[in-house]
Amino acid sequence: MKLHVLGSGTPQPNKDRWGSGFIVELKDELLMFDCGPASTYKMIQMDLDPRKVNSLFFTHHHSDHDLDYPTFLLTRWETSIGEESELEIFGPPPTVKFTEKLINIDYGAFAHDLIARTNHPLSLNSFKRRGGKLPRKLPSFKPNDIFPGDTIKREGWTVKSDLAEHVEPFLDSLAYRLEVEGKSIVFTGDTRPCKTVEKLAYKADYLICLCIALQDQIDGTPEADYMMGHIDAGMLAKNSEVKNLILVHEALNISSEDNFKKAINDIGKIFNGNVIQSHEMTTYNLI
Repeated sequence: MKLHVLGSGTPQPNKDRWGSGFIVELKDELLMFDCGPASTYKMIQMDLDPRKVNSLFFTHHHSDHDLDYPTFLLTRWETSIGEESELEIFGPPPTVKFTEKLINIDYGAFAHDLIARTNHPLSLNSFKRRGGKLPRKLPSFKPNDIFPGDTIKREGWTVKSDLAEHVEPFLDSLAYRLEVEGKSIVFTGDTRPCKTVEKLAYKADYLICLCIALQDQIDGTPEADYMMGHIDAGMLAKNSEVKNLILVHEALNISSEDNFKKAINDIGKIFNGNVIQSHEMTTYNLI
């Protein structure tokens, strides 16, 4: 089992980090968690095939977590020959409404493209040339609004969800726990420290946790009230008794060498497990 980090940053891009997006590679499929800016391009750069993603989970619908969603949907469909599994999409509201606004054939933002590519000889010829058989079907996606406590179970894996506290009531947020082959991986998404995420992460093998900054960089600001600094992340890992803490969603210079050394040192005084700084377009073997 592998974790591919597509995005490990924030809405503000820099040369090293931008947005959130993760792929967990299982034996026969890819599970995607969030689809932030340029996720599809980064997948291609990492030799990950969008057509092998059958399940996509959104933690919430801030743009740094879903901005590449239309690109991913249309690329997965446009490169296919119509034989891949139906894509299931899960997330808090407005996951269903958002998806319909993109690809509904009557009013979706990309309806014009879908109509052209399923009717014009140029597009149909390209479809046939790569192995497709006419008539070309419209994309089949299955979006689902899910809520804290919902569990998604498929052959070989289970995903449990619970409440993450971030920017309610404007957007709902979820954290996820993936369980597969006796291993567990928790994605906090964006959240402040809260009991629901702590309970969801209890005894997990890996905690993929946001760490927006060094704690003293955000103390006294809304970031400290609705997200997590490095001390918060360390305390969550300690209280949840996880084995490995992987820090993501970094900003405010925490990713600089000196600041991250400080973060590791401080967290080590709280949490006695393994701490990993994530890097974009990097693969981590989960053992």
